Amino acid sequence: MLYVHTSILTDSPCIVLRGIPSEASGQALSGRVILRLCRSLKVSQVTIAFQSTCIQRGSLWSSQSAIYDNTKLEQVLFDAAGTSLGYAVWGGSADTSMRELPFSFAIPGNLHESVYTAFGNIGYEIKVTIRSCGFGINNWVQSLRIPVLRVPEENILTALALSEALRAQADWLGAVELQMLGDSAAVPDEFKLCVRSIIRPLQKGQTLVDVGLRLVENTRCKSAMSRFGDSPNSSNVLCQSQIKPRDEFWHSLSLQHEHCFDLELDIPAAFRGVQYDMDTARVHVSHELVLTATVVDSKQVAHYLRLAVPIQIVPKIALETSFAELPTYGKSFSDRLLLDSSYADTWAEVEDEGTRHGAMLPPPSYQTTLDSRSSLIV
Repeated sequence: MLYVHTSILTDSPCIVLRGIPSEASGQALSGRVILRLCRSLKVSQVTIAFQSTCIQRGSLWSSQSAIYDNTKLEQVLFDAAGTSLGYAVWGGSADTSMRELPFSFAIPGNLHESVYTAFGNIGYEIKVTIRSCGFGINNWVQSLRIPVLRVPEENILTALALSEALRAQADWLGAVELQMLGDSAAVPDEFKLCVRSIIRPLQKGQTLVDVGLRLVENTRCKSAMSRFGDSPNSSNVLCQSQIKPRDEFWHSLSLQHEHCFDLELDIPAAFRGVQYDMDTARVHVSHELVLTATVVDSKQVAHYLRLAVPIQIVPKIALETSFAELPTYGKSFSDRLLLDSSYADTWAEVEDEGTRHGAMLPPPSYQTTLDSRSSLIV
């Protein structure tokens, strides 16, 4: 901005909304605007706005609001309309060369989350406008993009769903079995996903040519309709990895026993690289992990096998839940919810005492007598 330097500092790098739009509570977005002036400036008004930035794309749908949001929240940080001059002189001295103006917005809970698809984009920004008096440039504008994320409510059911392991298995005509194993079926963006792929032969004479893994993003625009009467869809391969196993003397691998391959995928950053899973009234975004394998049978006929499993791409904050480490009851005396503290300490002393005196005792054994009576001998 030439001799006007504006910095927008927010207390949080993003806006996180928890729960579905009809039940989510609003969030506060606060921060401050720092103005640095290299020379004196006649400032009449300073405003700040939280607004959406939308771009519509495509020509097959007729709806004007396919993926669109027109949210705009505005407030005045400084206004010199009530003064005699109608402006205030900022800058020109060390005391007035830098100004700090705090702001705060109440973000509604039903706000649409940020999304960038082939059918349109919904983004959000904080825009600061400085209006001055005099000749030359009278409006100074500075913007800062801020994403809006939506995560499910923090409860035990959500924690169990996000911590579910990745498991998928299927066989092809009883000849070859494909299997995928992973730590979790919910992963964040900018993450290295490691998946173990297992190719298991069920019949003899099979040969493996290649094994691949890919992440596919499926997008459906529910608020638009094409000229054929259905909702437009798109499917993109975000990242993929492929290996070609081979024997010592051949360009393929004979399937005489099962083979394991550790494949990795570098999931890109959110919005510009990958979209988070969402299901709103306007757009549906889902992801699937696809394992592919090319197998040649005993008649030298190539078959292209495919195994797909759904996978969730969620914000990192959704995985940082207080239910991530569930309590274990290996030692019940340490659970203060069930036992009183004094009783728990007494139980610990009793347990330690019993362990100390019973350390030299032999392990128990079970013996069945001939008269169908059982006795425990210690």
